Amino acid sequence: MANTEIPGVVRRTDPIGEPAPLVFDSPHTGLLFPDDFKPTIPMDTCERVADWFVEELFGACTTHGAILVEALFRRAYIDANRDTADLDLSMVEGDWPHPVDVTEKTRRGASLIWKVIDGETAIYGGKLPAELVRTRIETYWRPYHAALAQALDETYDRFGRVYHVDCHSMPEWGDARWGDQGERRADFIVGTRDGTTAGAAFTEVVVESLRASGYSVGVNDKFKGVELIKRYSDPSKRRESLQIEVNRGIYMDEAAITRSERFAGTKAAITRMIEELETFARLG
Repeated sequence: MANTEIPGVVRRTDPIGEPAPLVFDSPHTGLLFPDDFKPTIPMDTCERVADWFVEELFGACTTHGAILVEALFRRAYIDANRDTADLDLSMVEGDWPHPVDVTEKTRRGASLIWKVIDGETAIYGGKLPAELVRTRIETYWRPYHAALAQALDETYDRFGRVYHVDCHSMPEWGDARWGDQGERRADFIVGTRDGTTAGAAFTEVVVESLRASGYSVGVNDKFKGVELIKRYSDPSKRRESLQIEVNRGIYMDEAAITRSERFAGTKAAITRMIEELETFARLG
């Protein structure tokens, strides 16, 4: 197993043993806030923003032939799962000569550069210099995407196909921003952007494996996938991507940010799913 790392930015872990046409990535588990992050709210508020322990839940992928790519920086600093055009210009001081595409994420304050925490608490007291935004993109966003694109291209060139799993976690309970206030979310939600980024067979292996372990699984319910599966998928060319959201209620205490007694069971179920996915991917 080989590790390739840009300190504080991105880590790539290559598979143990024979590679399979599988790539996993975890863009939101990074815990670093670079020194130029200057919030006007307490740091401990900002530090709660992460997909906690997801890289550990999916860590067995490298023993089943997959490459794992992980972001090491915080998503609230710059979000690797956004297009660089998804930028709120009200946050930027100075000229921004690049294209901008306002999305639902922009309106929620969770675009490329997050504006608010939990949909309401402003992170900054003023605008960010345009040069600082450019630096974040060049130093963090682009190297992460380059590492993931390289892993996907290498795998595709070797096998003529690649199956990409984008790994995330979600709050246990819904909220008003998503239109599911007070509702408990499914244990897992698999997103394929309504079937446009992954074929039915790939999706079914993931969904049915998790259901067989006793978990509830939604498909394209609220969390359909964003930039990473959209950018790197082309099912017509056998480049398939899907997103998996794990409900934090089945593996951690969200308030204390600690693993719960259910962690081991959930990790075991994810590992079984990875094993089945390896078999599927190798058969092609």
